[in-house]
Amino acid sequence: MNKFHSVHALEAWLQLKGIRYDTWGKENSKSLRNLWQELEAGEVQLKESPPLRVVEVVQIIIQRGNNILVEAEQEFMNGQRRFRNQPPSEKVKPGETIEEAACRCLQEELGISPEAIALNLASHRQHQANTNSISYPGLPSQYNFHVLEAAVSGLPDCTFWRDNHTTDLVDPVKRHRWVWQPREDVQFIGGDP
Repeated sequence: MNKFHSVHALEAWLQLKGIRYDTWGKENSKSLRNLWQELEAGEVQLKESPPLRVVEVVQIIIQRGNNILVEAEQEFMNGQRRFRNQPPSEKVKPGETIEEAACRCLQEELGISPEAIALNLASHRQHQANTNSISYPGLPSQYNFHVLEAAVSGLPDCTFWRDNHTTDLVDPVKRHRWVWQPREDVQFIGGDP
């Protein structure tokens, strides 16, 4: 695993490893600075050889009838938009349990108070997906998913936007657009858990 003392040290490492980052921060991707901030916050780790970004992710399945809630898109602070088609998901922070990360996700991304969240801990499933990162194109990534089902009250029945309520300076997301979709239309990273 790697720890960098500056964004310039990370940049030099990426160059040494032959990973191009010149397109990062454009279209649907995050910036080099975003990756460095994620590393500093302990939200991701980088394996040395071969280069691999490792991320622990909690994903929450909220079902209503035959549909599940998915984040259709994110709007970044700079006005960029990134299309997602994923259930509510969040990186697990150091020292945080899966349950704490799930509740934080629902509070930050959907504005749901803890009292309105009922996590089904017996539904916990894990799976791993190795893929090229959408956030950092060209950087291979390993996502270790922890999937939980939850019952949440107070959500609209139609498409809606919610502002991002994080206090985390690392997060470039301003707001999220949410939709209810049939499960078969959701594109789970690494397949349907």
